[in-house]
Amino acid sequence: MSLLNILAGTPVWVWILFVFLIARGVNALKDREMDVKRLFLLPLIFLFWGGSGVINELASPHWGLASMLTGLIVGGGVGWLLWRTTPRLKNKEGTDLIIRPGTPLTLVFIVIAFVTKFALIFFLNVEPGLKYNFDFNILFGLLSGVIDGVFWGGTLNLYLTPRQVQKGI
Repeated sequence: MSLLNILAGTPVWVWILFVFLIARGVNALKDREMDVKRLFLLPLIFLFWGGSGVINELASPHWGLASMLTGLIVGGGVGWLLWRTTPRLKNKEGTDLIIRPGTPLTLVFIVIAFVTKFALIFFLNVEPGLKYNFDFNILFGLLSGVIDGVFWGGTLNLYLTPRQVQKGI
């Protein structure tokens, strides 16, 4: 199977999602104003994408979800550590908006996440028996969790750290 066949056989919705995610990553390179709720958009997208993949693609979704939870915890710690040195959120004077500082981390992890998920689904399509392979079910869930965990860890670091400083915790 050639790379061209793989790319041509990919559903259109995957490319639409890819363009959306890359646009989000490029926007994340610069400071931007946003509602606090928008901070959680990307982690929620990856949580839904990862969870739905584990449930719909694996023969043992309970093992996949258990390993995804483990991956979320590990990835959350990694994301927290990576984002701890980035500039903090700022409140925009006179509004309910925040200013999220730009960082290349978001774009880098969007690309890593997309390529990883694409590869996992590709392997399932090339070798359908992997769906029943216990080790692959664990790996699929773990990688899905780590990917999303990095986004959750980074987002929670940005969201919670200023509040801890304000409350003296």
